Amino acid sequence: MKTLRKYRGASSDADRDDGPRQPGALFDYPVRLLVYAMVAFLICNLVLLAARGYGPEVIARENGPVELAQAMMAMFAAGCLFLAASRMQFGRPLLVVCGCLVGYAAARECDSWFETVFFDDAYKYLAGIPLFVIGAVALYRGRKQAVDQSLALLRTPAMTLFVFAGLYVCTVCQAIDVPDLWTAIGPSPAAEMTKAAVEEFSELFGYLLLSISGVESLAMAFAASESEGAEVEEAAVAIRKAA
Repeated sequence: MKTLRKYRGASSDADRDDGPRQPGALFDYPVRLLVYAMVAFLICNLVLLAARGYGPEVIARENGPVELAQAMMAMFAAGCLFLAASRMQFGRPLLVVCGCLVGYAAARECDSWFETVFFDDAYKYLAGIPLFVIGAVALYRGRKQAVDQSLALLRTPAMTLFVFAGLYVCTVCQAIDVPDLWTAIGPSPAAEMTKAAVEEFSELFGYLLLSISGVESLAMAFAASESEGAEVEEAAVAIRKAA
């Protein structure tokens, strides 16, 4: 199918090399990949330095710096997805729903704060219900083209990365959280703390991937033009006809 040409990081003028490079080309896709690698390397080393200096408890601590970083990354990813949805001419329901899902994940990481300030499981109601309503309204408003446009948008790198990151957080990280997995290894007084540290460390990079997918969604949204939106519309029509 046709894809977003500008999503590769350069404007059409820069691609033809018949004029000056546009400002957006200074932060094209290879540069973004380098930035992502540097951020991942920096985060990994910061966590390791903290663990060496203060012990692995700093990673496993409830409402500790690692869990706070997870919540901030999730909120950042949600904000990027909502902003991308406000600019995109297609696939808006999918972007809004993805933003709501990540927003709910951020609220879930802050469950202790919600329970301290409000009541038990407050995040499910104070954050979950409004986000559910927002997602449902977005799906209803775009119900006529939501399926076709979503299928087309899912083929973009940003949404593919989002799906893989979501699967990682919802499967691998949840499997690590199972106590039986650790008790089966053998009795250890530090088993619970080790489990929590490994789980939080794994989730941290899952949310980092979601943040990267949010940035890529923004790049796609800012690069998209009316003509490119028409190309994805054509892809959506082709998918509908093939089905």
